[in-house]
Amino acid sequence: MSRRTGKQGDINDKDNTKEFKINEGSFLLTLIVSAVLVIFSVNLVSSDVISINSGGSEQIIINPDTNIEGFFTGDVYNPVCGNGVIDTGTGETCDDGNTVSGDGCSAICATETTGGTGGTGGAGGGGGGGAVTTTGITVTPTQFTVSLAVNTNIQDIITITNSGASATTITVSQSMFDGNSNPVDMILINTTAFILNASQTMQLPVTFIAGKDTGIFTGNIRIGGVLIPVSINVKTALLLFDSNIVVLNKDYIVVKGDDLLTRVNLIPLGDKERLDVTLDYTIRDYTGKIYLTQKETLLIQNRIDFDRNFGTGNLPIGKYVVGLELKYPGGVAPSSAHFEVVTRTPITFGTIVLWLVIFIIILAMIIIIIIIYRRRKKERREE
Repeated sequence: MSRRTGKQGDINDKDNTKEFKINEGSFLLTLIVSAVLVIFSVNLVSSDVISINSGGSEQIIINPDTNIEGFFTGDVYNPVCGNGVIDTGTGETCDDGNTVSGDGCSAICATETTGGTGGTGGAGGGGGGGAVTTTGITVTPTQFTVSLAVNTNIQDIITITNSGASATTITVSQSMFDGNSNPVDMILINTTAFILNASQTMQLPVTFIAGKDTGIFTGNIRIGGVLIPVSINVKTALLLFDSNIVVLNKDYIVVKGDDLLTRVNLIPLGDKERLDVTLDYTIRDYTGKIYLTQKETLLIQNRIDFDRNFGTGNLPIGKYVVGLELKYPGGVAPSSAHFEVVTRTPITFGTIVLWLVIFIIILAMIIIIIIIYRRRKKERREE
């Protein structure tokens, strides 16, 4: 009888041990799942304003209220007038990337009723990005990158929609500059102002024109309070090589002080010829001012793809163009890409607390795993 009781006791002990181990495993699994949810829930917390990046990317801009201030960090959004992003939470009705009045958007980012005059000239290419909206006016595309051969032109369309409740007078102007910040006539728009009724959409033709000079030209088209950056690449009519430069930074955003990451493609055209080519890199703003120049020489015959990084420490906050001009005897093949330099969001007390909580959870998980491991090791020794 005692043997049965002892045997039954052993069975019960084993069942209890098994149940204890199962409970341990369930507890550990629950703890791990909870920690993962806490870590990744940072991106799921709601806020007062959540909007898609005006350039059409999937980047989310979050303006937290006082209850969650400091618990969101990032290297992208800086809610101040003059950063090129309309922040309705601070009362902005426009933001043209500067704090100068008299250009359709005032120094405090309020839409002005007067604007500049239109320009002549121009050459055309492709637009990019999603719509930009200010005070009920939506404009697409948000930027133009145009590639043209010398002495050619191309026409494109700017779509403008008034989603407001009343008619609006919209002014139109443009400006283009060469690498020495000299004005050049490269954009033709046949109006300087028009009235757009409520809920009305119109298409504004714009012609981009390349002259006899090759190179990279930058500027803007202004539609009311909306600024559309423009980069025009003028190349030799007959090319032996073509070039392309692409910004690799996420959403084409670079935190001031970080590197601008680019990928360069050099492409032979027609019969392959082994030649030395010169690559002239520049970073310039939309007034034609050049902030960085860099040069290298390569011997190429076949297509070459490689990465080049550029420092941004000397660049003020704002929007820029990185340009590449591939030069060889008798030809120039330029290319360019848009990017923006922003300030790094300061680390707040809320951020420190959040990451401290995450660290404590991870540390607790490690300690529990160690305890369970030692307990099971001890049980195996006793068995």
